[in-house]
Amino acid sequence: MDLLRQFNKYANDQRSLVQKAMLTAATGVGEALIPQHLEKIITSLIVRLTPEIAVITPRYDAQKYHEFNRLTSLPASGGAMGEGAVTPTNNSTYQRTGRNLKVVRRKGAVTNFLQDSSKNYIDAAAVEMENQVQAHIYDLVTYDSFGNDGADPYTPPGLDMLIATNRINKAVGGAVPTDLIDLDDLIDRNTERQGLAHRKCFVMSPQMLSKFSRLLTNVRLNQGLRGEGLSTVDIPGGWRLNAYRDVPIIQSTQCRPKVQMGTVSTATSATGGTIPDGTYYFIVAPITWGGEQLGSAEVSRTTAGGNVSTLTLSWAAVSGAFYYKIYCSTTTGTEKLVAIIPWTTYDSTGTIVAPVTGCVFTTNPSSANPTLTLSATGGVLTGPTASVPTGMQADVPLTGTLTNPPEYLFFWDLDEFQGMGKYAYTNTAGSRFNGLVTLEPLAKTDDNLPFLIKTYGSLIDSWEATSAIIRGLKVAA
Repeated sequence: MDLLRQFNKYANDQRSLVQKAMLTAATGVGEALIPQHLEKIITSLIVRLTPEIAVITPRYDAQKYHEFNRLTSLPASGGAMGEGAVTPTNNSTYQRTGRNLKVVRRKGAVTNFLQDSSKNYIDAAAVEMENQVQAHIYDLVTYDSFGNDGADPYTPPGLDMLIATNRINKAVGGAVPTDLIDLDDLIDRNTERQGLAHRKCFVMSPQMLSKFSRLLTNVRLNQGLRGEGLSTVDIPGGWRLNAYRDVPIIQSTQCRPKVQMGTVSTATSATGGTIPDGTYYFIVAPITWGGEQLGSAEVSRTTAGGNVSTLTLSWAAVSGAFYYKIYCSTTTGTEKLVAIIPWTTYDSTGTIVAPVTGCVFTTNPSSANPTLTLSATGGVLTGPTASVPTGMQADVPLTGTLTNPPEYLFFWDLDEFQGMGKYAYTNTAGSRFNGLVTLEPLAKTDDNLPFLIKTYGSLIDSWEATSAIIRGLKVAA
């Protein structure tokens, strides 16, 4: 089955991934404010632009906290025994746990003047709603890939945070694949953990897909499952993989850096913390709709004489950032991930206040999860708590050029119970329509039509050991 048919099958199975609420007049009567066919247009558009959403399985849960059994090990081997023996109990082991469902929403509005003045050309309300839903879905894909609720308690966790067992870091600056062994290795790791029959997919950039496609030889041996014997299949020039070893390949915008972090400045002060003497090297990288971007140029700061208490990093706020990853070491060129911080601060209600433009370390910045506060004008979120899980602490920054950057490659096991293919949500209109996203009207104010798009949910890590990440593959030497 080719990749497009695979996505369409998932969409049909779920009936609809994105549904609209019935927008009516304030009195609750009247026709929908957007045509009925817009739902089909939006759903079709999102499945094609963000296929990562098409492959997950939505599950409604009428509570803020979704409980589940996280598989930690399969039953032990060795079942042979005597005929009259007492059979020992030998079960899988689980950890009863859960995830807090997070609030992801955005507000839009279209003036009645715009609708009236453009009605002969476009449906202004429908177009704006479609654009807002598209942006909302890009948010969800970014959270599903790079979300971190340790760095920012208001955001859901994603694959980058959750995958720990099969996490592969290539050399600093990236490594060029010369054959298909990287893909084989990820499939084999999944199979070794009993993931053979699971739904799964590769997620990579279009450029990396082209690279792996070029690595195929012109003629390959094909062993037919229904026919007899072996046959050869000619692969024409320009042919691109849509699957490898029956695992579909998704082309994603989340895997290849498109911008580089700007200048990062350093400073120290003599009060407020306990920074050991030494020289500290830093690289900072933002996470945006395009995933983790190229890290900044390396900067350093030396502390000496026991008179330095805090160390500050500063930068200009990155437009569209979700988080900042901070890499640090006491040796140049060997930085490891030590902290992930949010892009903004919040007030006491969780409302966005101000963009983060740096951080202040009060303990050793080269240690895992050092104590820090955020640099921003206002807000109460001061810093992450355990933002870098153990599995991420060996991560190195993505450094190089934007013409040939190091990239991410995800191997995503989509099984609900022995993988990470379930997305729990609780928005009630989504429940009624069996979709992840709800679009609903707000109280009309003045001469405009306001509306809200929302998802209350989280990706569920039932078992992370059947999924994998490669960080640092690049297309050319």
